[in-house]
Amino acid sequence: MLSKKRTFRDIPKDRSIQCCSGFILLFYLLQAIFAFNQVAAQGVAVTPSRIFFNSTAGQLATERIRVSNTDSGILVLNATLKDWYRDSLGNKIYSDPGSLPASNAGWMRVDPLQLVLQPGESKEVTVSMKVPAAAKPVTNSMLFLTQVNERKPVMGIDKSGKKVAILIKVEIGIQLYNILPALGKKNLEFTALQDRGVMADSARCLAATIQNSGEVPADAILRGELTQKSSGNNIKLQPRTLSMLPGASQLVLIRIPANLAPGQYQATLILDGGDGTDLKVAQKEIVYE
Repeated sequence: MLSKKRTFRDIPKDRSIQCCSGFILLFYLLQAIFAFNQVAAQGVAVTPSRIFFNSTAGQLATERIRVSNTDSGILVLNATLKDWYRDSLGNKIYSDPGSLPASNAGWMRVDPLQLVLQPGESKEVTVSMKVPAAAKPVTNSMLFLTQVNERKPVMGIDKSGKKVAILIKVEIGIQLYNILPALGKKNLEFTALQDRGVMADSARCLAATIQNSGEVPADAILRGELTQKSSGNNIKLQPRTLSMLPGASQLVLIRIPANLAPGQYQATLILDGGDGTDLKVAQKEIVYE
């Protein structure tokens, strides 16, 4: 059952965990980091992690990114642009700048293209954009700041227990959007909720399909619980953070316990898109035998 409610008083709404998605790629290591307005890695901090331009055709707009070297060594970063989108599971897929229909990489000018930061030093990167005529309502690209100088290796331990030297380099992505000023409608909604049964790793899987039918990129928190109908006992499910482009549909796989006491259970998922949006509720009855 899919439903829509304006209030859901039994489940508190935590606005503090709405966040901007930034990420850091470490060669030989991969970490995903979510922060309100800042991306931080070992030795570097970048603010903001997302930039939203609201420019019309012919308008020139400029934003600034602050980059700080919090490490004890010199940091050299090169700036490059890429196109990107999210696949059906929400993973970012990258391609050459200007290759995707909704790309704005060709409108962007980045200055400087290389940053040299002494320990403790901060500098600004200027991103300027001029929107051409007949621009799409929502466009996006990704600005990468990639470390190009060598760093001292970090000692670690491999799977066999041996000490190894790991060379770490930092790559930070800042999302760049342009949204035409007339747009503003946000709307994320459930389109399906399925019980996929027990998976190979002995967990059970719920599959929720969520669509962004609004006009602009949207963030949301997905919360859920599993309730035994005879006793009323609840099992809280792990919250998930979503970020979706307009028109996108995403499949979210949610792990639930594989072995519970026999009986009927009700899975309830709550989609919270933040201020100015309605809570969306999806429910599914599940039978444990």
